[in-house]
Amino acid sequence: MFAFRSNNPKRVIPKHWHLSSELLYCISGSLIIWDESDKYVMHSGDVILINPNEIHSTQSPDHNHILVIQFPMDFLQKVTSGKYYELFEFDLNTVKAEHSTNDLLVILNRLVELANQYTIIDNLTATANIYQLLALLCRDYISKLPVGKRHNNADLTLLGNITGYIQLHFRDRLTLPMVAMQFGYSVSYFSKFFAKRMNLTFSDYLQQLRLNTANELLLHSDDTLTNIAYNSGFSSYRNFYNAFLDNYQVSPTKYRQQYQHDKILHVES
Repeated sequence: MFAFRSNNPKRVIPKHWHLSSELLYCISGSLIIWDESDKYVMHSGDVILINPNEIHSTQSPDHNHILVIQFPMDFLQKVTSGKYYELFEFDLNTVKAEHSTNDLLVILNRLVELANQYTIIDNLTATANIYQLLALLCRDYISKLPVGKRHNNADLTLLGNITGYIQLHFRDRLTLPMVAMQFGYSVSYFSKFFAKRMNLTFSDYLQQLRLNTANELLLHSDDTLTNIAYNSGFSSYRNFYNAFLDNYQVSPTKYRQQYQHDKILHVES
């Protein structure tokens, strides 16, 4: 469990998945969630729970404050006597459908106060509230697990290997045919497989990784824009500039200047 405040608006966390269930609570500001092929915009008071193996991505369009709670699969299996993800899954998305969440928000707001605290008393109090939260989730926010709901484990393993390889080599000259050959597939099959399972193309995924890296370097280094472009995997400054402008609707220079201006204002306030 942790709470974070976004100081990097518009940064996209690339699509990923995990065996843990992940609860997101928007305390203030907003957060965009792509869950599978659906897009949701969370605002203050919204709660979304992402079940295991659901490919998802997030983006902070503005400054926000978010509580994140991740429940490991083995823990959920233990506390539900093996019923979770065998017979039922959680069904909680206040953006998609209205829920009666008063009791839920009371517990979550308690946990917000305890997040990022590390004393023994804080940890014990947080643990007690986590169990209360799970009891409420299992009582009010579950649905029967549909037949065929779960992803094919072989596909997920393959996707994990592919995205891991891309994340290791995205700074290099990397093309779709090169990655397809690395994993022994034809270009046509690999392209369709990747786009279908990730809900975005190989080139879009690769560009997002490069933009995220460039974004971090822009805000947290004094490196030149040309060096940032090359160190993020772009073949030229022009390609970096065009991709950045298309994604952020502002030039890299203005983006860096605005961040530095906002940072000074935050320190002065």
